[in-house]
Amino acid sequence: MKKLLPLLFLALVFLGGCFGSQATVNPYPNDPHECANNLTYDGSFLSGRTFKSHAFVKGVTQADAMKRVARYILSDGWQINNTDSKLGIISASQTVSYGQGKTAPLNVGVEQIKGGVNVTMSFSVYSGATAPVEGVRDFFCSVIGAVQGK
Repeated sequence: MKKLLPLLFLALVFLGGCFGSQATVNPYPNDPHECANNLTYDGSFLSGRTFKSHAFVKGVTQADAMKRVARYILSDGWQINNTDSKLGIISASQTVSYGQGKTAPLNVGVEQIKGGVNVTMSFSVYSGATAPVEGVRDFFCSVIGAVQGK
């Protein structure tokens, strides 16, 4: 029994990390991309996880940014559920593999500010689903690249 206690403790620590609520701020502090530096996520495998990021893009209007975001996410396989050009909001979703009809929502906000636009993004996965942080980071930065016209 004494040999099992350390193993049991390690198992609880590991499972606590997998299932407990976690908040991570700036997991990529050395990445040169603003979208990666501003990436945060919280939640857990059991509660679901939400990823967020934002970046400023110089020299782009809100109208152009909205068109570029919509075209990019549509070409990436997302279903655009709603857009509001005046508010600068695009809501989209993707069907989750093995999710029995569940979807993962993506929201993009585009706000015109002096000299360009501020783009904010939020992506969520439901409980029991996972998304690799690196993949979400790359996608968010690709959206910013699309806004920049790249």
